[in-house]
This record gives sequence, C-alpha cells and structure tokens, in this order.
Amino acid sequence: MERSFGLAFTTLTIFAPLAHASHPHQAIQPEGTARALEFVATPRPSGASRSVAGTSLRSDLMFARQVLPAAATGTGRALSRIIYLNPNGVILYPGKNDSSRDVSSVIAEPTLIEAWDTDELTWALTAQCVAEIYAPFDVVVTDEDPGDTPHIEAVLGGSPSDVGLPDNVAGVSPFTSDCAIIESSMVFAFTDVLPDDPRTICEVISQEIAHSFGLDHERLPSDPMTYLDYDGDRTFQDQSVACGEFSDRKCGINGTSCRQRQNSVSLLRQRLGPRGGGAIPSGDSTSDDSDPAEPDRGLLGGCTAADGSSGCAMALALLLLRRRRR
Repeated sequence: MERSFGLAFTTLTIFAPLAHASHPHQAIQPEGTARALEFVATPRPSGASRSVAGTSLRSDLMFARQVLPAAATGTGRALSRIIYLNPNGVILYPGKNDSSRDVSSVIAEPTLIEAWDTDELTWALTAQCVAEIYAPFDVVVTDEDPGDTPHIEAVLGGSPSDVGLPDNVAGVSPFTSDCAIIESSMVFAFTDVLPDDPRTICEVISQEIAHSFGLDHERLPSDPMTYLDYDGDRTFQDQSVACGEFSDRKCGINGTSCRQRQNSVSLLRQRLGPRGGGAIPSGDSTSDDSDPAEPDRGLLGGCTAADGSSGCAMALALLLLRRRRR
C-alpha cells in the first residue's frame, strides 16, 4: 500500500502539468476534406439517439478516426495479435504509433491520460466483455503490459480534451487510407464522456480496436462497428453489409475506398486468424483480402480471448480484479 501511494504521488507531482495543460485543439473535419493526421467523424442527425444494451448515450457523441496515409502492409495476418487493455492511465508521446513505447499519432505533444476511475467489478466485466467479443479470433486479451511484444494498446480513461479533441468524441483510432492493419497501434475510449457501464465501454473500445485492424463503420446495428441504435449486446457479425454511419457508402476513410462492402467476422479471421490459430474456414473470404500465412504467435499465457469457454472467461474476470491492487 505504501509503495503504491508513493508511486502515485511521484507520478502526480511530476506530471501534473500534463494533466492540466491546454492541449493543441484538433478539429473534426467532414469526410473528404481532411489532410493527413487530421480527424474525421460523422455527426448524428438531429433527433437521432444511440443506446448500447439499453444504456442511452449522449446524442452528440461521435467516434473519430485519424487519417493516416496508405500503409501498404499487405493482406497477411497482423503481428499485433495481443490486445492490451489499459485503464490505469498513461503518459503518451507524439509520433508514429508504437504501443511498446506509448507513442501515438493521435497526440501533438506529451500527454497524460488519467486512469479510468471505476470500481473493480465494472472493470472486470468490461474486460471480460472485450475478451468475449474477440473470442472467435486468434488474439490474446490482457491487462498486463506486453512490453516489446507487438500489441494493440487500448487506453480506457480520460477525456477527449486530453488529446485536443472536442468533448463529444467518445473514442478514436488511427485509420489508413487503404484500410490496412496498423501494427502497434494505440486506440482510445474516453470514459469521462461515457456512462460507467461495462457493456457500453466494451463495445466502444472494441470498435476502436477493430479500426486498427482495418475495419470501417458499417450499417448493421447488431455489430460493434455500427453507429446505429441497437437494444441488445453487439457482436461481430458474419454478414456482408454496406459501410457507413447513417447512410450507405463504400468502405474507406476521407473519400478513399478500399472495398465495396464489409463482413466483420470474415475480415477479422483474415487478419487475426480464427480461434485456435487454425486455417480459415473454407469459403470465408472478403473482397479485399487473400488467405494469408500465419506468422509466429507470441502468447502471454493464461486465459485468452481465443479460449472461448465460460470457465476461462470467469477466470479472466477474476484475474482482472487484481488491477486495483497496485
């Protein structure tokens, strides 16, 4: 307890200026008008609402994407097949995305994202939900920092103003103009502007994570990649649908196009592999990705999203309760 307090006191003392600094304003641009490293999002039509599993969200909330140049990373499976859920706060540095060193393209200067101030049960249920949503795919979900092992870092905490974005941005991820995998990406769900509800936070951060695997918003209410209202628990759907927020469009960002339609399950199987790391099921394909070879897998051990069993999910939830011990 004394050690934890000392660490917290030192962190707050040294980095308090970052927490209270006025960060450079980063405006949201209309689709088709943004330059590289700027942000796009689609406002909700007047009078439209959005709810997650019966929990109403602010009607003005948006989910932003940062425009990155084409990555030309090919169509093979991602190296970053560990999803690191970080609700503990983080000091970020600007630059090309590198989750191992907390470097993010989203920020313009060193920035402190404060921890998500929630109770242990809410956190454990949120983490278990993310593991269940990604259970069909060959990924590890953990709350332990993987260090130099390639991973996606999902930051849960703070406010959009911490990174200079408007206060109605609930989440953000970088996104390339060719819908490529962004290795070692850092994505964000801003818990200060979201309800303190496990399913809500889970579905928001699941969407942001998937953006860094190249998935666009889509017009299917039951899928986490949607903007549309849905009174139930969203999961990735094995169905080819149009991309878009409130109207159909081709899949891409800022006026670019990388595919005509999107099948979330098929695309994630291509880029992550199916649960257990086996071959992609016969006939499982997307319009833009070929069947890739699988690179070596770096596992952290213990329960993962790929385990899929209810017993392992419960063990994962209990394991994640340890977060508050530090």
